[in-house]
Order: sequence, then C-alpha cells, then structure tokens
Amino acid sequence: MAFKTTCHAVARSIRGTVGEVAPAGITPNFHTALITSPDIRSTVLCHEVLPVVAFVASPPLTGVPLADFTPPPAWAGTFELGGFRPLDVEELRTPLAEADTSELAEAELKQVRYWRPSTVGELMFNWWD
Repeated sequence: MAFKTTCHAVARSIRGTVGEVAPAGITPNFHTALITSPDIRSTVLCHEVLPVVAFVASPPLTGVPLADFTPPPAWAGTFELGGFRPLDVEELRTPLAEADTSELAEAELKQVRYWRPSTVGELMFNWWD
C-alpha cells in the first residue's frame, strides 16, 4: 500500500514512528495513520481512491463527521514524493455549495443528497456506506 510506505518514509524523515495504519473499509472511505516523534503527534487521513492526504487534530471517531482539519505540517511535502497531495484547511472547509461537483457520478450525487455534507472535507472523508 503506497500510503503506508509513504507514512514510513515521512516518519524516517522526522525521526519518528508510524502507529497503526487503519485501512479503509466499507466505511470509512479513508485510511488513517498516526505519525509520532518526540515533539510531533499527527493523524493523517488518506482518501481511499484519490491520491490526497489531510491532517486532523485528533484520531477520527467512528461515524463522527471530521471537522478538526489542521494545516499540513512542515514535513507534509514528503507525501508529495510518494504521489499524494496534502490538502490545506481552506480547501477542506470550503462550503460544498461553492465547490464544483460536476465530475461526481450520479451515485455519488445521490449520496451527497442523502448525507448532506456541508463542506468539501465532509464529502471527501466520510463514513457513508
């Protein structure tokens, strides 16, 4: 899994370690990893399909929408070397009403109508089935 490999490369670059890497399943639609070092504790989310990562202040709680996105840390550029684009907080907090959803498939749009995410972050990282 490219995400797990990249997490280990990131951890090595900051002399840290990678905690459990939880894979996506039916729900959620994202993988998670905890990266730590003596002065760093960061939870990283990786979209199941898209090559993007985001950072949250605390580990996700099952079924609870993610709202505590944090700016990518200084070392997030290492994810780019692994082919992942770190998402910034402004992008994730963009109201969904202001986002271009024209490339979503009809099945995805149906999910949006049902679950009613309010931000791009809630759309991209979710617990929907």
